[in-house]
Amino acid sequence: MAILTRLDPAELEALAAAYGLGSLARFEGVEAGTVNTSYALELGAGRYFLRIYEEQGVEGARAEAAMLDALAARGVATPAPVADRAGQRVQAVRGKAAVLFPWVEGQTTCQARVTAALTSAVGVALAELHLSGVPAPGAGRFDAASLLERCARVEASPDEAARARAEELRGRLADSIVRRDAGVPRGLVHGDLFRDNVLVGDDGAIRALLDFESAHDGPFIYDVAVSLLAWCWGSSLDRDLGAALVRGYTSRRELSARERDALFEELCFGCVRFMITRITDETWKNGKLWQRFAMRLAEVEALGPRGVREVLAP
Repeated sequence: MAILTRLDPAELEALAAAYGLGSLARFEGVEAGTVNTSYALELGAGRYFLRIYEEQGVEGARAEAAMLDALAARGVATPAPVADRAGQRVQAVRGKAAVLFPWVEGQTTCQARVTAALTSAVGVALAELHLSGVPAPGAGRFDAASLLERCARVEASPDEAARARAEELRGRLADSIVRRDAGVPRGLVHGDLFRDNVLVGDDGAIRALLDFESAHDGPFIYDVAVSLLAWCWGSSLDRDLGAALVRGYTSRRELSARERDALFEELCFGCVRFMITRITDETWKNGKLWQRFAMRLAEVEALGPRGVREVLAP
């Protein structure tokens, strides 16, 4: 992500003063994420992470900050936003919402370094999020109806191969509305738990789940499906990684037979969702290729409902 909102030292000094965290010693933009602008700040009181919301307004940022505060209070591995002197967790900078977080030491992980122990830990962290009982902020931006609206933008994509898939994607979404099981357990889901949204310590432990911008009320098994797609595929599905993720998850929260049966459709919907959003947000220009999810979709469909359950959720 480019640094879309470039702040000068005086603006950052004023922000630091609002929090009472000492003077600004150093700052740098952080090239991370696909939606927001981020800065690393060295203040008198320590190191902090500043997020400037490029799309979400102040009210949305406040709702997210309250959710993150509640999650951290209940033991979920995510940093709580820092409150300023007046007890507020959201500031206005250049007319945009800004939230300050304590810095968390850790690294994101490339696919080549993902192990079964790590995917198991991801599964545990995801289950703890689902068990937190924190209310979801709403229905989210990427339900089937919203994605159907994006299909018109797929048809107008500068990517010829993407345009050729527009009608197919529209049909798959229409099918998913009918096929997805609306009766499985649901609640707050992260919705985007990719490797770049998880910080891992040198000891392999999960340090933080990040970027709850896509968090919404949804089926818990959908979150499991997205995490499988994000962590357990290289050029193809790594069955050991996938089984370990599900084992980690079920060590904290058991999956019902109905949820296990629903996993196939949730994997298919997840693939279609990320194909559409990567095409319409043009993240393929930054190396986030929609074709990867087309290949994952083909592999999921080749396994079929029974194969998915046997391999990933026996």
